[in-house]
Amino acid sequence: MILLGIMPLVNSTAALMIDGEIIACCCEDRFTRQKSIAAYPLHAIHVCLEIAGIPPNRIDKVILPYKGMDLSNPTRWVTNYDATFSMEDKIKEQREFFYPLLMEGKDVDFYEIFKNKVHPERLDIVKRALREETDFIEICMRDHLAIGNDQIVRVDHHISHLHYAIMSNPSLKDPSLIFCMEGYGGDYNGSVSTYRDGKVSMLYGTPYCWIGRLYRYITLLLGMKSNEHEYKVMGLAPYASEYDMKQPLEIFRKTAYIDGLEIKFRHKPKDIYFYFKEQLEPYRFDAIAGALQRYTEEIINQWVSNGIKKTGIRDVMFSGGVAMNIKAMMEVSKLNDVDSLWVGGTSSDESQSMGALFYYNYQNHLPNKKLNTLYLGKEFSNEQLQSFISDKNLAKKYNIIKNPREKETARLIADGKILARFSGREEFGARALGNRSILANPAYPDIIRIINKKIKNRDFWMPFAPVIIDEREKDYLINEKNILSPYMTIGFETTEPAKKFLKGALHPFDFTARPQILKKRENPSYYRLIKAFEELTGIGGLLNTSFNLHGEPIVHTPDDAVYVFENTQIDMLLLGNNLILKT
Repeated sequence: MILLGIMPLVNSTAALMIDGEIIACCCEDRFTRQKSIAAYPLHAIHVCLEIAGIPPNRIDKVILPYKGMDLSNPTRWVTNYDATFSMEDKIKEQREFFYPLLMEGKDVDFYEIFKNKVHPERLDIVKRALREETDFIEICMRDHLAIGNDQIVRVDHHISHLHYAIMSNPSLKDPSLIFCMEGYGGDYNGSVSTYRDGKVSMLYGTPYCWIGRLYRYITLLLGMKSNEHEYKVMGLAPYASEYDMKQPLEIFRKTAYIDGLEIKFRHKPKDIYFYFKEQLEPYRFDAIAGALQRYTEEIINQWVSNGIKKTGIRDVMFSGGVAMNIKAMMEVSKLNDVDSLWVGGTSSDESQSMGALFYYNYQNHLPNKKLNTLYLGKEFSNEQLQSFISDKNLAKKYNIIKNPREKETARLIADGKILARFSGREEFGARALGNRSILANPAYPDIIRIINKKIKNRDFWMPFAPVIIDEREKDYLINEKNILSPYMTIGFETTEPAKKFLKGALHPFDFTARPQILKKRENPSYYRLIKAFEELTGIGGLLNTSFNLHGEPIVHTPDDAVYVFENTQIDMLLLGNNLILKT
């Protein structure tokens, strides 16, 4: 059985499954170079099929992770909303669309407001879909894949998140408790479920869980791009003092709260953006960020604690977009009644192309195989990379070492050189896991400022992350429960040695870490590089940040890699088995 999973809205992806095993999964933004793109993932589908070596006519079913939502509503899809709307556009949307719609009860025409943002080719597809009385995504699939309507299956969006959590969990416990929290969702955007005897049962579900939406609109109020820069708000939060946070925290607490498993409201604003714009106006930006993060942690911790008390199940999984809040996940992991916590890699909507496939198989009693890696994208062979180097005449511009020894590369990193690594299969999702990463010595003096000045241009308060080889985990992380973190999805408090030797890869203010804990079998060549660095320095980890320019998707092709290399002050580029050094 060959199944194709498609996530056609924000953070579009495609995944291919053969006989219950995920063979490939790719993000569309890597190809289009538009971050947060909402699109029919044409390029991602093509690469998934290419990786598997199968033609489109062998696909048995296409699974879409939307059942309760109306895909025939093209409002944001036609404008490619999240990828192309600027901050000014998003504020204009609040003032000219949502305010009259929600606060004044007026009938507002989104197209009239944003007609200059509409993509003509997308509008043509929607008009055709209306004429044919079908779904505009189905039009794309029929044109591209020659898929019949009987081959298209829709599954619930929210429940697909649950199945991604289950099937990505390498140490799945039976029974387990699953919490899911996201911004929009389908029939639900918040739920508590059990996994028992191989079956999933929902104890509570609601479409009125607003934590994800609240975080989104406070991000916009703080002058950052919603649905993209929430992580910046999370990074800013530790700088707030308890004194400054006190009043804005009380404002958040007066709204939603947890009662048992239910999310209820003391006061539910008509519109999140304008209500909090007025309420929070007197307070500092860092105080608002800190209060929002604290409130989010309080809600989630109470929810998890109540779920454990009700069921007696102490092994927890968390999924949905809110699970991307690594600080909140850290606080969950520290709860006394939590024995274990699992958060899958990129548990937001990017993973829905895979979650939908797992859920479809579960519904139809078909086999599902565990997802044991996120290295699911395209790989360029050494022959292809060698031809690329020759075609671009890179040897005339740079020193190139073929088949460099790990110790040789590690020595350069130890001396303060910054390495961009383009090697092996591309990792799926929002986190760079070594194959499309920028790596540096985390103990090198002032390394955060150096990387920001030379490459990233990130906000000063934003942390980088460490990759730590597994046998050194206890030296650097406070992790008494042995929480798994192969994909940088959970935060950890750190030890004194970490604060000394991994300082550049920790949060600059509170010294927490968002680590990739790396086992040798997961990525042998990446592991060997870190091991070589350890042999030279005694440090069992590196600073790891994604290989991209700030605000752009992670690099996908050798051209992308060389472009970033040449337009920043990265010192060296590992392109397959070629180490390219600037003279």
